Amino acid sequence: MYSIAQTYRSGYKKGQAPIEEYKWREGIFGRVGIKRVETKRFIRFEHLSVRQKENRYWYSRRSHWFIKFPYCKNDKQILIANIALFLIFLQLLSRVFLPLLMTIRPGQ
Repeated sequence: MYSIAQTYRSGYKKGQAPIEEYKWREGIFGRVGIKRVETKRFIRFEHLSVRQKENRYWYSRRSHWFIKFPYCKNDKQILIANIALFLIFLQLLSRVFLPLLMTIRPGQ
């Protein structure tokens, strides 16, 4: 599932990788762990790639963020509601803010 808002982080950490927290699938570049994290206002899907060394590991984590709607029952409905909210925001931007920017002329 892809979203408009994404965050990315990678690096090295000491210890063992948190592989029990994720559901693992085979991906194009190796195994990918997926975890769903819900907060009060957002839902985040984390995609984690890990390469374990002796006492440290390298990780690459990409998170896809969605706004949580109380009436959505599954992930597909959340995706559709977020797309609809984004389209409403684009309409508001084009109808309200764009004409305001056109009336402001530099040098006057």
